[in-house]
Formats: sequence, C-alpha cells, structure tokens
Amino acid sequence: MNQHFTRIILLTCGLLCGCSNTLDPGEYAGKLKDRLATDIKDNGLKLFTYSARLVDAPLPDASDAGERPLRAAGRMSPKDRQQAAAHQAQALADWAAQIELGLGKTLEMTGYCRQGYIELYRSIAYGRGEIHGECNEGADAGDRQKFTLQ
Repeated sequence: MNQHFTRIILLTCGLLCGCSNTLDPGEYAGKLKDRLATDIKDNGLKLFTYSARLVDAPLPDASDAGERPLRAAGRMSPKDRQQAAAHQAQALADWAAQIELGLGKTLEMTGYCRQGYIELYRSIAYGRGEIHGECNEGADAGDRQKFTLQ
C-alpha cells in the first residue's frame, strides 16, 4: 500500500512539474529589453542582428568567462547536481525559446523579413542572447527607405 501511494505522489509531481515548464510569453513582459539592428547591403542583401537581455540581468563581464554554472557542485550529491543541471538546461531552453519568440514578433511587427530568414549565428546565455540572420528576400525600394539610416 505504501509503495502504491508513493508512486501516485511521484506521478502527480511529475505531471505538475512537466506542465509548469510551458513557455509563457507574459512571464517576461516588462523584463526584457530587445533591439533589432538591420543592415541592407548595396546588392540588396538584408541582414539583421537581434539582441535581447533581461532588464535586471548583469551585463557580461570578462571575469565571468571562467565562472562555473554550478558553484556549489562540490557540496551537492550526484543526484542533486544532476537535478540542478537539468533545471539549468530547461531554464536556458526556455530563455532561448523566448528570444526566438521575440525575434519572430519583432520581424512581424517591423516587416523586415517578410518571407522568413536563415539563421547565421546565435549566442545565448541565460539573461542575454543574440541572433544574426539573413532575410530570404532581397531589399526593395520600400525596405531601403524604411530601414536605411540617412
């Protein structure tokens, strides 16, 4: 009887935890600062860089380069380390999905890449991220007028 009760509790906890990891765009409302930098080349090639960061996230510092993500790993059991690493991986995946969502909404609102884009490069760490891309379509006169600084 006791094992049956334990299994039910574990199953319920697993279901609740699994449901809580769904991405909620409202979770980052007012907490995100993003920017779309456009670059239209003479031959009509349309490039962009989308940058996003959490408003309260510290800016990257050269001293952070060698920092270990699990600082207390030496004092944690292997099971706790594994759970912490899984939680960090899920948080990073959720943040990456939020950046992708922000990029999609920004491109849709600005009309910059009307026919989609090819991702050239991405750099994502929790709290900040950057995606570089190339639009599938070339620039027309309207794009040059709207997105080129005079």
